[in-house]
Amino acid sequence: MSIPYLDSYYPPIPVLEISLGYPQEMLTHGSLTALIDTGADGTLVPQSLIDELGAPPIDQVRVRSHWGEWRHAQLFTVDIGIGAFRLPAIEVVGDDQGQEIVLGRNVLNRLRLLLDGPARQVELPGL
Repeated sequence: MSIPYLDSYYPPIPVLEISLGYPQEMLTHGSLTALIDTGADGTLVPQSLIDELGAPPIDQVRVRSHWGEWRHAQLFTVDIGIGAFRLPAIEVVGDDQGQEIVLGRNVLNRLRLLLDGPARQVELPGL
């Protein structure tokens, strides 16, 4: 599977098309663009999408933004689909301030992917 970088950012940013669902149910929210952030420890999902899924919070966490500010947020469990591949029970932070899905290392470390910057492509061998 090969996905082009998103050119609406400068410099262009690697992305994946994903779907979301509540664990052990169908992936109901599909074809969502998620930014790949190899420097992020965890994954962020806009709180509005979490609310649509009806996922209950499982914990409160303290997160730090890339600007260094600390804030409290809620942690949720969702399934993430990438093509026909499903990652079950992924812990994500509900982001009540942003509108972008950010895939952090808790998801990326489960995937084999190649970020081909010169070609502006994300390659997922085997998917």
